[in-house]
Amino acid sequence: MELKKIIEAILFSSSEPVDVKELRKITGKDKIEVLNVLSELVKDYSSRDTSIEIIKVGEKFLMRVKPQYAEYVEKFTVREFDRGTLRTLAVIASKQPITLAKVAKIRGNKCYEHVKKLQEKGLIKAEKKGRSTILTTTEEFAAYFGLDSAEPEKIKEALKSYLEGSD
Repeated sequence: MELKKIIEAILFSSSEPVDVKELRKITGKDKIEVLNVLSELVKDYSSRDTSIEIIKVGEKFLMRVKPQYAEYVEKFTVREFDRGTLRTLAVIASKQPITLAKVAKIRGNKCYEHVKKLQEKGLIKAEKKGRSTILTTTEEFAAYFGLDSAEPEKIKEALKSYLEGSD
């Protein structure tokens, strides 16, 4: 029971997704024990009527406010990305797959810095195709924004319905 509380406290304190390896290192427990506790915590939080959830992001775990409550806590949180970086991300998400050159044409040279930051956060990936670099969103993008699917078409649909609903 103590291990569960320790892992819950770590997830609560971290603003970034936490890797199972990191949890093993901190707790000194084996992978199976840590994964069992994480599975239990995910189940506990999903069965409660609460605004908090624990999600799996790739091979990491994150405790966060459920997307439907995010707007209420926005002013209390530190912005991870500046407005320009978010706009670059929006261009990539809505037009993916898109070349880096096309993003630069739309967003200007500052986008190279934005793309680097977004790649470091795992929200986009860049693949070399000949002389071009093709940008797409990742599963972490979908998890970060609380989307059900990481499929590019589903992301485009979600963006479109969001924009239509915000009129």
